Amino acid sequence: MKKKNLTLSDFYGSTVWSYTRVSTKEQFMNNGSIETQVKRIKSFAKDHGLIITEEFDAEYESSKKINTQSTLRELIDKIKKTSINKRPKIILIWSPSRFGRAGAEHIQLFVKLRKEFNVLLYSVSTEHNTFNERAENEFSTQLLYAQKENFNRQDTIIPGLINSLNNGKTFGKTPRGYDHFGPRVSDPTKVKAFQEIILNEEGKLIKEAFKMKIYKSYSDKEIIDWLQTKGIKIAYQSLSNMWKNEFYAGKVCNSLLEDNYIKGNWEPIISKKEFQILQKILGGSKHLGVAKIKGKEETPLAPKFLVCNDCNVAMTSYLNKQKQLFYYKCNGCNKTVNANSSLKAVNMGLHEEFQNKLNDFKFSKELHDLFSEQLKKILSDEMSNLSDKKRIITKEANELKDALDKMEYRFAINEISKDIFERQSQKILDNIKQKVYELENLPTKKSNHEKAIKYFLKISENPSKFYASLDYNKKRKFQEMLFPEGFNYSIKNRDYRTSKVNSLFSLTSSFKEGCDSKKQKTHYLKSSESSIVPRVGIEPTHFRTRV
Repeated sequence: MKKKNLTLSDFYGSTVWSYTRVSTKEQFMNNGSIETQVKRIKSFAKDHGLIITEEFDAEYESSKKINTQSTLRELIDKIKKTSINKRPKIILIWSPSRFGRAGAEHIQLFVKLRKEFNVLLYSVSTEHNTFNERAENEFSTQLLYAQKENFNRQDTIIPGLINSLNNGKTFGKTPRGYDHFGPRVSDPTKVKAFQEIILNEEGKLIKEAFKMKIYKSYSDKEIIDWLQTKGIKIAYQSLSNMWKNEFYAGKVCNSLLEDNYIKGNWEPIISKKEFQILQKILGGSKHLGVAKIKGKEETPLAPKFLVCNDCNVAMTSYLNKQKQLFYYKCNGCNKTVNANSSLKAVNMGLHEEFQNKLNDFKFSKELHDLFSEQLKKILSDEMSNLSDKKRIITKEANELKDALDKMEYRFAINEISKDIFERQSQKILDNIKQKVYELENLPTKKSNHEKAIKYFLKISENPSKFYASLDYNKKRKFQEMLFPEGFNYSIKNRDYRTSKVNSLFSLTSSFKEGCDSKKQKTHYLKSSESSIVPRVGIEPTHFRTRV
């Protein structure tokens, strides 16, 4: 339109769009709902001969930044894609503050709408518009005033919010597993004078799920399936987010706080230390390629652990549906061996043979004290080298950080391109993460070694009985710990063949061979340095050792 001083009557019969918004439930409840705005805007359009062809309703969207107004961005995108003759002449809004509270950002937006698309704004409740420069100036003043209102609210409210957070309170929706009581909750049955967050029955099951993830090495799928048997449905992404939510460790989480630990006034599902362990587990599985545990519970020796010694091929397992019996099979020679012993079976089942092999590692209780002294000496030697290991790894990590700083500087002064910087800096970051992981996993407390030795000796009293008591996941980890390169078995000869054995169990075998238990009653055996040095940092929970 070429007319400078436009009025609403100049647009009689024109196509218009509408945009409505509420940012909070309070606005919705206080007669400012989307429905109320839409009703009045439609009535206004009808009275002034305007034809609404598109409606954009933004419910519970903050307007402090344009990037938080997804509905408004959707409207702008629609204008860009709409042909000139079908574009709206006006966008009807309820008030300038409903358009946005980001001040200059929203001013730039309505100027762009006018200049690039010839689309204007009109406020139904206040009559503010962008029909001309004077009207635009007043509209801008209203937007700046709305932004100032936000600033004033922040100056008044935020200090009180921070104080409440520091006192252990939380705001917003609590995660699954908790019931939220307080003065501002929407559920009338949970209204209380003071905030109270209580672990519910679902939370108790989620707590068990955390323990399964941390201590039993269950996969997310196994945990989801287990929760479903308890009547809890949860998606993979939701479970993944749950593992990373510090609320479950009792931490008050809010962007208003600095990144320090403030204990919340609710019962945590896991401890702060357990949360840190869980993050290391998640980080390890993502960056270090920790293998997922696969296979059938009925045949825990497969996949990849059981190797056919005749063909050097990993065996698989299957169920003979006719006999309802499980078998292990070599896909190289196509020979099979029954998994379990049965009354009709001619040969002993492989499971029983494996457990009999475990009994070869039995270690007499009479040798425990002497063996403990021997092992402590070995571990002491290893511990004496830890400071050197830590110093070397720390030096390597610092050198990588210096290299990254230099690369960032070269990128800043345009010596290297963005593509090279991003590609090479990511490699350095990955190496730094690896070094940090190595540092974090160096053993630190000798007392942990003493506990581990006691735990190991308890296992060695009856390895087959210990193995039989484990669940599927722990069985697999115990197998990998005991036979790190797999268990070699000849189906042709139906016997176990030599396999690499964990250094601790090798040490007990060597120790047994060098000590006659009968002679110990009359002779004092002096502990000596051993040429077999087991790796330090035994972790009974995960059944593995670390170098």
